[in-house]
Amino acid sequence: MVLDRAVGSSAPRRPEPRTLASMRARGPPLPPPIPPSPRMYLPGPPPLPPPGTIPPRPIIIRLDPATAQRMDMLRSVSLIKFLRDARVVPSEEEEQRRERVVSELEKIVMDWAKRVAFDQGEQHWITTGTVLTFGSYALGVYGPESDIDAVCVGPCIASLQHHFFVVLRQMLEARPEVSDLHSIESARVPLMRFKFNGVPVDFPYVQLPVINAAEAIHAFDPRLLEKVDGASWRCLSGVRVNREIMQFVPNMKKFQVLLRCLKLWARRRGIHCHLVGFFAGIHLAVLGAYVCCRHPNASVNALLSLFFEIFSHWPWPLPVSLHDQTPLWSPDGCSLMPIVMPCFPPEFCASSVTKSTFKKIEDELRRGFALTKDIRNIDIDWSWIFAPYPYGARYEHFLHIVLSAPTTEELRDWVGWVKSRFRNLILKLESLNVGCDPDPSEQVDHTIAEPNVVFLWGLMYRNTQICTSSLKKDFMKSVINNIYGKEKCAHSDITMSIVSTPQPLKSLPDQSVHSQKLLNLPSLMLGFRQMNLGYQPMKQDCNAVG
Repeated sequence: MVLDRAVGSSAPRRPEPRTLASMRARGPPLPPPIPPSPRMYLPGPPPLPPPGTIPPRPIIIRLDPATAQRMDMLRSVSLIKFLRDARVVPSEEEEQRRERVVSELEKIVMDWAKRVAFDQGEQHWITTGTVLTFGSYALGVYGPESDIDAVCVGPCIASLQHHFFVVLRQMLEARPEVSDLHSIESARVPLMRFKFNGVPVDFPYVQLPVINAAEAIHAFDPRLLEKVDGASWRCLSGVRVNREIMQFVPNMKKFQVLLRCLKLWARRRGIHCHLVGFFAGIHLAVLGAYVCCRHPNASVNALLSLFFEIFSHWPWPLPVSLHDQTPLWSPDGCSLMPIVMPCFPPEFCASSVTKSTFKKIEDELRRGFALTKDIRNIDIDWSWIFAPYPYGARYEHFLHIVLSAPTTEELRDWVGWVKSRFRNLILKLESLNVGCDPDPSEQVDHTIAEPNVVFLWGLMYRNTQICTSSLKKDFMKSVINNIYGKEKCAHSDITMSIVSTPQPLKSLPDQSVHSQKLLNLPSLMLGFRQMNLGYQPMKQDCNAVG
C-alpha cells in the first residue's frame, strides 16, 4: 500500500500549509487574554506582528498596592511643593489682609444702609445691609494677586442707580483705603470696581425686597430670592454656586489644591479669560468639583490626572453637571462646551467659547493628558504641564489691537467695555475663515504717548486677504451699539493691524537644559499642533492689508 497517494488517484498528496487557522484547529485552544490594566502598559506602541503569526500578548507591569500608593504620595507631595514655589498660595499675611478688607466693607455697607433709611425717614434701627463673598476668595483658592468678588446686599429702599452708584460711591471715595474706583453701570451685571488697601474688589449690588437685608440673605430663603430682579438674581448666582459646590465636594482641601492647579494651568496656557472665549473661574470650579465627586478617595496627583483623562475624552457637547440636571435651553456661546451651574433651577454657566477657542481648549486638555497619564513616573517635571504657551514660536502673524484713552481711568473703563465685545470680533474672523487664538494677556506700548493696552492674537488662515479697516468697522458696530458705548468711544480709540511674529508674549526659559528638553518633546506636548479648523498658518507671501 502506498501511503502518500490518495484513494482513487495517482497524484501524490501535497503537505497542508501550516496556517494560523490550521494551527488553531489542530492544537489546543488559545488561553484567554489577560484583562487590560489601564495606564500600566509600557510606553510606546508595540510593533505589528507579521501576517499569519500569533501576536504576542502585551507585557503588563503590575504594581503592588503599597508601591503604587507610595508613588502616588510622592507625586502629590511634589505637586503641592510646585504650587508653593509658583507662589499661587497666599501667605498668612495676605489672608489676614483680605479678611480685614471684607470686614471693613461690611461696616461701610451697614452704615450706608442706615444712612439711606435715615434720609428717607424709615426705621433705620432695623435697616441693615451686608456683604457676601463668592468666587475664588469664598472657595479658598485665591492667589496673592487675585481680586475679591463681593456682593453688596442692600434693603428694598436702596436703589441701584442713586443709592448704590451715587451715595455708596461717595462714601467709598471718602475712604483713604479706596483707590482706582470706577463704575460699570451698563454691564450685564452692574458693579463698582476698586482697590481697598491695594486689594482689587469687584462689587455688584443685590437689592432685596425686605428692610432687614442682612438677616434675610443669611437665611437664603428661596421664596425671597425669587422676588429679586434679574440683575440681582445674576449677582447671587455666584453665591449660590459656591454654596452648592462646597456641599457637593467630599474633601474640600483636595478640591482647593486641584482648583489651584487648574487655574494656574489655564493661566499659563492662555485659556483663562472667558471674555475671549476661554475658561472662567466658575467653569474650572465645576469641572474640578465633578472630578472630586466622582473620585472621592483619589489623591491630589490622581485628581489632576483624572481631570485631563476625563475631559480630554469628554463627548462634547454633552453638558457637564454635578446633579445630573440640564436646563431646557442653552444660551448663545454654551453650545460647544456646556457646563451646568449646580443650583436650582439649573442654569448654564455663561460662556463665550467659539470654534477657534474650543479647539485650543481641546488641544490643551489632550496635552495635559499626554503629560500626566504615566503614573509610574515619580520624577515628573510639573513645569512641563504648566509651561507658558509659546505664542511667538507658534504663530507667524498676529492681529495687533491697541486700545487707548486720554486718562488711565478712562482707559480702564474703555478696555473693560471693549473686552466684553471681543467675542463678536472672534466670530467675525471665523466667518472670514480665519482661525484665531486670542492671547488674554495685556501689554503696553511705551512708544504711544496716551495710556494704552495692547492685545496680540495669533492668526491661522489660508491665502485670505484681511482688510483691518473693514474688520474694525464691523467690530465697532457692536462696541457703540448703545449710549454707553458711544460715550466711551467719543474720547477713546481702537486700532487694528496685522503684524509679523513679535517678541515672545510669554516669557520662555533661556538657553538652558530646560530649553534643550523643549526641542526633544513632541509637538503635542508643547501645544504646537495645528488646530483642526481647516486653516493653515499664513505664509509670508499671503496678502494682508492694513
